[in-house]
Amino acid sequence: MSAEGSPLRAGIIGCGSIAQEGHIPALIASGVEIAAVCDANEARAREVGETFGVPAVDADYIRLLARPEIDLVTVGVPNGLHASVSVAALRAGKHVLCEKPMSVDSAGAEAMVAAAKESGRLLSVNQHMRFDRSTLAMRDAVARGDLGEVYLADVRMTRQNGIPGYGSWFTNRDLAGHGALFDIGVHMLDLALFVLGFPEVEAVKGYLSGRLGESGVGLGNWGIDRGRSGRYDVDDTAIATVSLARGGQIRLHVAWASFSSAEERVTLYGTRGGADRFAVAGNDGHPPLRFFGRDGEGAIVDLPLEESAQGDGGWRGAIDSFVRAVRDGEPLLVLPEQTLETTRILERIVESAAAGTELRL
Repeated sequence: MSAEGSPLRAGIIGCGSIAQEGHIPALIASGVEIAAVCDANEARAREVGETFGVPAVDADYIRLLARPEIDLVTVGVPNGLHASVSVAALRAGKHVLCEKPMSVDSAGAEAMVAAAKESGRLLSVNQHMRFDRSTLAMRDAVARGDLGEVYLADVRMTRQNGIPGYGSWFTNRDLAGHGALFDIGVHMLDLALFVLGFPEVEAVKGYLSGRLGESGVGLGNWGIDRGRSGRYDVDDTAIATVSLARGGQIRLHVAWASFSSAEERVTLYGTRGGADRFAVAGNDGHPPLRFFGRDGEGAIVDLPLEESAQGDGGWRGAIDSFVRAVRDGEPLLVLPEQTLETTRILERIVESAAAGTELRL
């Protein structure tokens, strides 16, 4: 472990696009030294090590975890390995930032939470969309009661050509768990729960479809191992209604591919006001945010918005927050108990879709 006052040192487990474009640059920007990288594809690990000047490269994450100089690790492996790798890292005394989804099932997520408690190390999940300033502004407005009772949160992320390859781990149910639901659905469900203050969920009704992907339609450009042929047995479209115990609903719609406009949207409907955050999916700019209330005549109008409420915290904000929690003891914004609850809801959505009926949580 790093001596007091010296920079934190990180190990990178999984050297795909997420690590190369997200984890490593953001860690470096936060003043963290990259001590080692690891990938089952050793040639890829060596290439990434050379690109970022990393001193140690390995194909075995167990050997990486045995390095005493490493303080924290990022876990960017296929979804089905998140739980086992994270638990091993925590037991090895490392702080862990795991990619979303936390796990492909609640049992794995529960094991991760238990390992963090037993080890005394920090565990968080990279739900980086929470760090957008517009997301935080919506959360604060709900918490203050500005919108009254929020009876509907409508969240959408739809893409036109966003399937991350045919035959990649993303499209292999054994490795991914599920497709669009676990890839982008987890982001939008997490956003809704976060801005609403994680209300208790009573029941879910889910629908999953993989018809476009099965037809070879909608290939995207994300990921390293994407191809034009190979196994595809996951969903590319997921729809869910999540009923809240206190009344009200979350309505979720995500799609990797669709014959429609691409968008990313969070809309809150309240009894005294509303909010609407809208962007084209994948846009790196500042998504517009609007708040609504009523004037003295009772008409619904746009409300003025502070400029500070606009802007994207994104990857840098999420990883910097985790680093500050490890280094400075600041509180985590993404608590593992919250992402465990999200995992349970996602799991129930899958079960509901298979059963074709609403299921209680």
